[in-house]
Amino acid sequence: MAIDFRESSGIAFAALRANKLRSLLTLLGTIIGVSAVIAVISLVQGMNRYVSDRLLAEGSDVFWVDKYGLVLDEDAFREAAKRPDITEADADAVADVLGGQAYVKSEASAGLEVKAGSRKAQRINVRGVAGDYQIVDALEVSDGRALAALDVERRRSVAVLGWEVADQLFPGTDPAGRSVDVEGRRFEIAGVAKKKGSFFGESQDRYVLVPLGALQKLLPYEPGITIGVKVRDAGRLQQVQDEVRAVLRARRHVKVGAPDDFGITTAEAFLDLWKSFTGTAFIVVVGVAGISLVVGGIVIMNTMLVSVTERTREIGVRKALGARRRDVLLQFLVEAVTLSLVGGAIGVGLGVALALIIGAISPLPSAVSGPAILLGVAMSALVGVFFGVYPAARAARLDPVDALRYE
Repeated sequence: MAIDFRESSGIAFAALRANKLRSLLTLLGTIIGVSAVIAVISLVQGMNRYVSDRLLAEGSDVFWVDKYGLVLDEDAFREAAKRPDITEADADAVADVLGGQAYVKSEASAGLEVKAGSRKAQRINVRGVAGDYQIVDALEVSDGRALAALDVERRRSVAVLGWEVADQLFPGTDPAGRSVDVEGRRFEIAGVAKKKGSFFGESQDRYVLVPLGALQKLLPYEPGITIGVKVRDAGRLQQVQDEVRAVLRARRHVKVGAPDDFGITTAEAFLDLWKSFTGTAFIVVVGVAGISLVVGGIVIMNTMLVSVTERTREIGVRKALGARRRDVLLQFLVEAVTLSLVGGAIGVGLGVALALIIGAISPLPSAVSGPAILLGVAMSALVGVFFGVYPAARAARLDPVDALRYE
């Protein structure tokens, strides 16, 4: 008597319908585990794609130089804070050496209050810029104009507002040609930057651009400079970085063999760090989901053992009619896998829905993919196979005579 897969699956579905509460409790672990895996994979993939697009949109041919670099712990930050600041002279030296190989900007920033009449905006990122800032930052102006080279050279009190600042201080009106007060000093508004939107809920339009010299006049201290470099040929990115490193080491009198007293950061470095973080988070969450799957598998095994006991006479009849051990084994194994796949299918649906809901109501993006869904289905099938083997083997080993006598 060959095994009928359709019949075995039908028996499993009939058992699910016969006792809905027990069925829910049986499948709960699998549902939770699979839905967690699907939701996490969708969110991680969505965030990785989002971060990659946003970082690389800034340019894979751009890098930044400051005294910190990419600092990952408090001790490293404290050590980096002891380094001398990057200066305008350093930025000028870099620009001179690179010549036509790259565009170079210098920038400093501070969180300051910006006012227009009775309206005010607190802790605005006021950025003082010089050099090829517009090209390096890929800045687009929607109204008015950008800061001109003459504005920067003469340290004029001229500003370009980020879109959010313009909207907050001049709602419904064109601010070009009007003025704002930054820390009590009046700046004429040259233009408004094009809207960029947010990055993980953090606005990228909450800033004011002014000439670097004008910002330095506002502050009671000398701000550290960040150098931004955009190479003309992306294939020469590493070579240009090496040239910048050599110039700064020589200017800052770094001894041969000693580490740099500044940091060079690329978009790829941020992206690698981000993927490392999300990869670790993914492993942790999948581990927790794996525990749910194991618990769900144990419950399925227990349910199948109960089923074997309840259907002992049925097994005896099947064996008396010619069913082999292999046939009985496959019958109960198919039932266990069917149960697990039902839980997996529900878990996939819940996981997809959860990822989409989180993406809709929060800044976290999600990206539901086919491979993630296939992984969820495969995991639930494996749980059914692994935890269904023992009950199926127990059913297959039953002696037909003893099974027929079972009451």
